Amino acid sequence: MHFLVVEDDPVLQILTPRMLHTLGYTSRVATNGADAIEACRAQAPDVVLMDVQMPTMDGLEATRRLRDLQRCGELPTFPIIVLSAHHSPAERTACFEAGVDGFVTKPLMIAKLATEIHRVMTRRPDVRNAAMGRESM
Repeated sequence: MHFLVVEDDPVLQILTPRMLHTLGYTSRVATNGADAIEACRAQAPDVVLMDVQMPTMDGLEATRRLRDLQRCGELPTFPIIVLSAHHSPAERTACFEAGVDGFVTKPLMIAKLATEIHRVMTRRPDVRNAAMGRESM
């Protein structure tokens, strides 16, 4: 599977793709929500890992816009998993209301990331099957 990592922190821009590589996935990085939308239009990922607080466009606004593009058929459906430093119930609720499929708290640990990827992909067989179809192309 191919991931788009949307993260403004330079350390996490390196660390997160390395974790994904360790888990057997490929990835590329976008530094904010606006860049994420352009990256998805250029080449839709199988999964997006989205930071919440970023300059230019935050992760929640980017998620809403990506979901709008998916609803009107401009992008295929793919899961969006939030990476958040905030652990409050209000933050989680805001993320899921924006349209995310999963939520991982920072500091990012490979076991937490792997567990949430697995949970999201097994809950969304339509997306998992589409991702597997794109892999075989």
